[in-house]
Parts: sequence; C-alpha cells; structure tokens
Amino acid sequence: MFSESILSQSDLQNLHSFLILGGGSSGDSAALLLNSLGKKVILADRFPEKANQSLYSKVLSDHMPQVNLDGIDCLIKSPGILPDHPILESAREKHIPILSEITLGRIFFNGPVIGITGTDGKSTTTALTYHLLKKKYPNAKMGGNIGVPFTSFCRENPEIVVLELSSYQLDDSPNLKLTASAILNLASDHLERHKTMESYALAKWKIQNLEDNNHQCFVNPNFFNYTPFVIPTHSNLHLVGENKSYSVTQNPNKIHTPNHEYDVSLFPLKGKHNLMNLCFAIALAEVAGLSPDQIQNQLETFDGLPHRFQSIPTETINPKYQSIRFINDSKSTNLHSMLSGISGFKNADPIYLILGGIPKVEPIHPLIERWKELECPLFVFGKAKEVWGDELNLTGLPVFYFDDLKSLVTEVKEKIDHYWLTKSTLENEENLTVIFSPAGASFDLYKNFEERGNHFKSLIQDFFGSTQV
Repeated sequence: MFSESILSQSDLQNLHSFLILGGGSSGDSAALLLNSLGKKVILADRFPEKANQSLYSKVLSDHMPQVNLDGIDCLIKSPGILPDHPILESAREKHIPILSEITLGRIFFNGPVIGITGTDGKSTTTALTYHLLKKKYPNAKMGGNIGVPFTSFCRENPEIVVLELSSYQLDDSPNLKLTASAILNLASDHLERHKTMESYALAKWKIQNLEDNNHQCFVNPNFFNYTPFVIPTHSNLHLVGENKSYSVTQNPNKIHTPNHEYDVSLFPLKGKHNLMNLCFAIALAEVAGLSPDQIQNQLETFDGLPHRFQSIPTETINPKYQSIRFINDSKSTNLHSMLSGISGFKNADPIYLILGGIPKVEPIHPLIERWKELECPLFVFGKAKEVWGDELNLTGLPVFYFDDLKSLVTEVKEKIDHYWLTKSTLENEENLTVIFSPAGASFDLYKNFEERGNHFKSLIQDFFGSTQV
C-alpha cells in the first residue's frame, strides 16, 4: 500500500499536489514542510471546521465522494486513519503514492535514527534514551508518537534522532532504515484495529531492520509469545530480560549489559518496569557510542515525563493535606500501563485509585485480581463506569461511580476530610496516596491525555491547593 518509489528528496520534488488525509499535529507539520517546498497541499479531515485553514489551499471533509483525487500526486496518511478508508482505497486504485508523516520526515533526514515501540513504557524509554544521548550529542532530537512530529525538525540536521513509534505508525512506514530499534513489551491494546495479538505483534515487528547487518535490535523475549515465528537467531538481535545479556537485578538495583554493570540505585523512577525501560535506553545509548561513564553520569538527573506517574509538588498543597501524595498518571491509557504503574504498592498501603475514560479491548481480570490484593477504594468516571461497572460490582469491594472528573474529586475530598483526616494518629501512620491512572483513552471527555491530566492537576489545586481554605 505504501510507496517504495519515493525514496529521496529529488523524487519528491517531481510531485506538486499533495493530499493530507487526517490533520492533527502530524498532518499540520507535514503541511508546513510541504508548503516550504512550494507544494500545493489539500487537507481531507473528519472535522474540517477545526482545521488550521492557513496551512492548506483547500480543506475538505474526508467523506467520499466529496474528495476528488484527480490531480493529486501524493497522499500523506495520518496514523489514526484506518487502512480501509475509502480515500486510501481510491488512491490505491489510481496508483497514487501514499506516505506516512514519519516516512516523509525520513526522506529529509539521512542521519542515524533510533526507533522505540511497545505497548507500555515507550514514551518514558524514548525520553530516557534522548536524555542519555544528549550527553554526547547535544543536538539530538526526539519525536514521533511522543508528541513532536518528525517532519517538524527533520531538516534541522540533528546529530541523531530518537523516535517513539506506535503500531499505527509502523504499519504505515515500511522503509525507515533505522540504526537501532527496541520492542519493549506487548500486551492487549489497539485490538479494535489490529483484531488479533498476532497482527498487533507483526505491526510492531516492522520496527526491526535486521536485513541491514549494522542494525541492532533489542527485544523483550515475551514479545515472541505472540508472533507466528520463534525467536530468530541473529547476531544483531539482543534479548532484554531476566537472565539475558541485557538484564535488571534488584536489591541492589543494577543493570547489566555485555559491556558494563551500571549502578542504578539512585535512578529517580521507581519500580522494576522503569528499570526495564532504563535497560533498553542504556542498550540503545551504548549502540549510539556513549561510554559507560557518560551513561552512568546521566542516570540520576532524569525528571520523568509529564502525566506519567508524576507526583504533584507538595509545596502547592495546603499544609492540611501534605500527608497525602497526589499522583497524575493521565498517560495511562490501558490497563497494562496502569497495573505497571501501581506494581510497587502492597495490601497495607493506603490508596485511592481513580480510573476512567474509554476502556481498550483487553481483559479486565488482571485489574480485578490486583484490586483484590490491594483492597483499596476504586473511583471510576466517564465511559469506563458503563463498560466495567457490572464486573467491578461483583467483587464486593468499595467502588464509586461518577459522570465526570470534577464530581469524582469532590467525593474524594469529602472522604479525605471526613474519614482520612479524622483517623487517629495510631491508625494513620501511613500516608495516603491518591493515584489518577485512568487505564482508558481520554476521548470520552477530553481531547487527549494531556488535557485530562492538566484538568486533574487543576482540580487538585482547586480542592487541596495551598490557597484552599
């Protein structure tokens, strides 16, 4: 489906009229790049009224037959567009070249690119890898699915690029020629599009470039539980996991590679899953030429990602509530991600757990089993209350349902004021942790997880902030 004939800037210069299918940040970034080359750019989008009209010579609805492909030389597909979209089918019939925004960026950047994918942890690992690389390559760039379109910086001549790549982007980008790649893990997600775990795994597998003997690929061996083939034997394929040449040990925390043993006892992010993310990042940094000393010196200075298990600073909280830790994990958009985040908590830890959003197509059983272990109150809002409610109610554990996040936080504050803060000192030896880790997509109530996370932080400030009386 995707063009293998447009491989260089000179190939692209022979094309004059482009249709971008699906706007958003990646579509708009591609349009900016094409505009700078003097190309005619048309947008077909589900919500044409929300488009940045100044970027396009024409903005259309993406419903056929309103879009006429006559005169279109190339189509740029946004990753959220389904493969069977009628405009794509029409383009294939007319033999119009189709590119992804990521591939368009690769045409303009010929330097080294590291690609990272997986169900969970890819944003953190991408940011970690970038953080390590900056020690040696101050002009390094980070982008892709992490929120910065590749086309927004592909002509800035960075020394090296780190891309977070979703399964959708990998499905759409068959010719990335990555210098190194990583597949962190695989769990049930995006099955509404991929249908099966095998299909999902095969999309992720497209990140590797083992046909190039210089390419280095790092994979969690559990990934191959879902592929139709066994673990390939290849000198440039490296397994990352327990008892592998790239591995993590705890107590004390160490990361082992064939080149070095790293002391990660002062690494700021907690939990074995974060040490695994760091292990992948270190492996990729070694491939990029960093010395063990350069890597070791960077390990204590990583701040983490916004909306990924971030504690709201205590200095912004009213002293009355400073025994309570508020965590914003809005980036958790599936159960597997949420469960990874709370993996370090145990039954005796006082927790209020907040879930919500649109659940993915994945089994709820692991959530219920973990909830039974923790025996914590569960607060559920939005679409999730309809999807999960019946099964959650069967547990007999405390669960509370809300239409929106504001009403939920109102109830949380009431319970804290009337229950938690009135407990005796003896009973209240452990601090309460309020964890906002939705485990569902944000689109029922918000534009994206960032807006959702910012709303949660503003509600905590409104209800528990230092100016609250």
